[in-house]
Amino acid sequence: MSAAAARHRPSRLLVIALAASLVACAGGSPGWREGGLANAEEFGQGRTASAAYLAGRHALELGRIGEAARYFDRAARGDPLNLELRRQSFLLAIAAGELERAREQARELAELEAGVDEARLLLAVYEAKAGRFQAAREQLGRVGGRGALGGIAPLLRAWTRAGAGDLDAALELLERGGRDDPFALLRGYHRAMVLAYGGRLAEARSALAALERGDEPLPLRVVAARAALDARAGERDQAVARRPEARRRSGDQPALAELAARIARGDEPWLPVAGPADGIADLLLGLAELLREQRVAAQALVYGRLAAFLTPEAGDVWLAIGRVHRSQESFEEALDALARVPRTSPFHLEAQLVAAEVLKEQGKGEEAVARLRELAARHPERIDALVTLGDMMRRDERWGEAIEAYGQAIARLGEPQRQHWRLFYVRGIALERSKRWAEAEVDFLKALELQPEQPFVLNYLGYSWVDQGVNLERAKAMLHRAVELRPQDGYIVDSLGWAYYRLGEYDKAVQYLERAVELEPGDPTINDHLGDAYWRVGRHREARFQWQRALGLKPEQDAVAGINEKLEKGLPEPDARRG
Repeated sequence: MSAAAARHRPSRLLVIALAASLVACAGGSPGWREGGLANAEEFGQGRTASAAYLAGRHALELGRIGEAARYFDRAARGDPLNLELRRQSFLLAIAAGELERAREQARELAELEAGVDEARLLLAVYEAKAGRFQAAREQLGRVGGRGALGGIAPLLRAWTRAGAGDLDAALELLERGGRDDPFALLRGYHRAMVLAYGGRLAEARSALAALERGDEPLPLRVVAARAALDARAGERDQAVARRPEARRRSGDQPALAELAARIARGDEPWLPVAGPADGIADLLLGLAELLREQRVAAQALVYGRLAAFLTPEAGDVWLAIGRVHRSQESFEEALDALARVPRTSPFHLEAQLVAAEVLKEQGKGEEAVARLRELAARHPERIDALVTLGDMMRRDERWGEAIEAYGQAIARLGEPQRQHWRLFYVRGIALERSKRWAEAEVDFLKALELQPEQPFVLNYLGYSWVDQGVNLERAKAMLHRAVELRPQDGYIVDSLGWAYYRLGEYDKAVQYLERAVELEPGDPTINDHLGDAYWRVGRHREARFQWQRALGLKPEQDAVAGINEKLEKGLPEPDARRG
């Protein structure tokens, strides 16, 4: 693949916009150190406990959470005086969804004052599930202030106050925080939800409106909550009218489109938090999503499972759990969780799309394709299944099928909006790879029309023009802008360096291509380009070193012969027609 085909995966917003400071402290949560346990010799003296521990650790490294939980439980039973091992066993029981067993372990750990915040949290969750919010608050009061859980503990306690009928105390807890409070968005959102729970809809809507700051993206749940409250206040038209703006700010997510469709039909809209148990689950889900993004899978499952216990019909919770299992390549567990998303949930379509991806990763590609085609037929108003199908075909280099799927999606759009730039961009890539450049160029230009400052499109189109030796000055200007927007992207820096090479400005080419190799040292195309630039400035020994390095990095087959020829003969004189 050419360097123009920069790896682009649009990022997805977290369910709750927890602050970066929470990320930094996530790994410090006591009682769980994924992959960081001490050596087996420190645990238990008997061979049975040690063997079970080692087997459990191996299962954990493979992402087999349920198997790891069973082995750790066996190890803990064989060495009951080892509190660290008991803590690990307890947390793995939650991650595996074995909450009743974990509850017994939590009681024992709490009696021993073993310092596991999650033990107190689990006991609090059971009390909240039973509606005993005062008891839940007492348990949460024993949670320390360290780590990820400590960061949201005051917000959890606020919901126990609300559940006990003391809304003023709940709101007071949610209003605390300094001027630079990293939890401001989270506090504001939950304050609005407490107000809505207390029947103060006008204040709740105002509180949500205050969270909108310029063009900053909003989490889906904030957008959904405001739209739902607008609808409940009798302003459905306003809720629907805001949908394009909401989608621009929060992405073209299936759940958001489903929410808008429900409001338009006059159905009861989805409100993410309808009461105290929902509020607690919402916070735990946000923490689970954050930890998943940080690749702390087992700990993410701990909070996800607790959220699922509180709200077993919440589709977004099971979707999150399924994604965690997918990240661990626990495909059967992922499919099981995704299948639990109710058909009535606004997250059902998204769960089915993820399930198709899981099937593909499981080696069941044709089953995945069949599922996506069925989803596309079942939802003729949506493009999600077709886009996912196109992406799947493109990754497999089945260019014709990718072009067909993207084309069907584009045909469903009506008038393309700004957020649809990517659809034209990826179809352009498939067309270019199919050697249908004239059509590809039209799609790239359309993507730029929709999103003029999109660096990936600027890069791909600019690089392609440079590679063809056309529109070189315009291409150079586009690539300069792309580098300004993404200065740490080695593929884009390479494209600019190659533009200077094709213009005959070899010293500048060397400058940018050296930087590109620093950023992406393992890319064969970039190393090959640097070799060409070195040759043109007379650094022949370094040029051959770069070409040899490019060969060792396994370039595409059609590039191998050219590199070998350069190693043997060097480069011919430059074509004067190209500068």
